Amino acid sequence: MRREAFVVAGVLLASSVGCQFRKATDSKINPPDETGGEPDAGGLDLPPPDVITPPMVDAGQFEAETTTNCIEANPQTKVIPPDVLIVLDRSGSMLQDTSGASCNGGRSGGTGGRGGGMTTGVGDCGPNSKWTLMTTALKEILPVTEGTVQWGIKYFAEGDSNSCTVTDGAAVKPTLMNATAIATSIDGTKPASATPTTAAMKSATSYLLGLNDESPKFILLATDGLPTCAMGGGGSSDTDAAIAAVKDAKAMGIPTFVIGISTGMGDADQTLTQMANEGGFPRAGTPAYYSVNSASDLKEAFSKISGMVGVCYFSVNPVPKKVEDIMAVKGDGKVISQDSTDGWTFVTMPNSAGIQLNGKSCEDYKSGNIKSVVVDLPCIIP
Repeated sequence: MRREAFVVAGVLLASSVGCQFRKATDSKINPPDETGGEPDAGGLDLPPPDVITPPMVDAGQFEAETTTNCIEANPQTKVIPPDVLIVLDRSGSMLQDTSGASCNGGRSGGTGGRGGGMTTGVGDCGPNSKWTLMTTALKEILPVTEGTVQWGIKYFAEGDSNSCTVTDGAAVKPTLMNATAIATSIDGTKPASATPTTAAMKSATSYLLGLNDESPKFILLATDGLPTCAMGGGGSSDTDAAIAAVKDAKAMGIPTFVIGISTGMGDADQTLTQMANEGGFPRAGTPAYYSVNSASDLKEAFSKISGMVGVCYFSVNPVPKKVEDIMAVKGDGKVISQDSTDGWTFVTMPNSAGIQLNGKSCEDYKSGNIKSVVVDLPCIIP
C-alpha cells in the first residue's frame, strides 16, 4: 500500500506540474482510522478518489485543487531562448547610399538599382552605404541581446555579379553569445549579387525546421527592395513568389520580421508590407514592415524585434495545439485580452507553442509593470 500511494503522487508531479494547490487540512494529512483512533504508522492509506495528496513540499503538505482548470502554466519558469536567423540581402544595390545613388565608379552590369546588380568601386559608398549602416547596427545591437536570443545569419545571394545562387545552411548557426562570430562573418562579406528573396526564404525555412531544438524560431529578413531572380534570371521580378515563401514559412511555424532599408522604388513598399503582414509580426502603424533610413532607425528596429522575441515570447507546457486550448492569459492576476496590437497572440512553432505579448502588454512586461505572466490551460488538452 505504501508503494502504491507513492506512485500516485509521483504521477501527479510528473503530469500536473504547475497545478493550483491549497493547504491541506490536518485531518487529511493524518486521517483517523475507521474506529476513530490514530492512523496506522506502518502504512499509508490512499485518499478518496477526488483528493490526491502530493508528497511534502517545503513547509507543509498540499492537496490538488479539484477544479476543471487545474493546470496553470507559468512560462517564466522555463526560459527557452529563440532561434532568430537574420536573412541579410547582399545584393549590389546595398553598396549604394540611402538615396539609391552609387559612389566611386557607379554601376557596372546587371540590372542595378534596388533590384540587384553589381556596383563597382571598392566599398562603393563606404560608411554611407546601406550595407555599412545595416551591418554596423547589427554589430552594435547583437552583443546587447546575445544572452537571450540565439542569433544566426544567412546571406543572399552567394557569389558575385548578379548571382542568384542560394546555398543550404547558414553562414553562422543560431546560438547564444554569438555576436562576435556574426561580426567576423559580416566583416568577411561584401555585397555583389542579385536579390533572390524567394530562394533565401525557402532555404532559411528548411534550415530552421531542421534544427533539433525546442526553441521558437523566427526569420529576420533585412533587404533594400524588390525580390528578383524569377526563373533564375538576375533582373526578373519575383514578388509574388517571395510573398508566398514568407506566408509558407509562417504556416510551418516560423514567423518573419521584415526590415526594409531605404526602400521606395516601384512596388517595393507594397511588396515589403505584404511580406510583413504574411510573416505574422507586422509593425504597428504604417508601413507594416520596419522602414529604416538611418543608423538610429536600424538600431531602434533591431532593438524592438529582439525585445519581442527575447522577452515577450513565452513557451507553454503542456503544449497547446490551438488557440482555443488557452483559457486565459493573465498579467499579475489580471486578464490580458487576446489582441495583436496590445494584448496577446498565439504562436505555434515547429517543436513548441506559446503566446506573444504585443504592444503595451509587452512594454508593461519589459518595464516591470507586469511582473508575472500566467497561461491557464484545461486539465487535459484534447
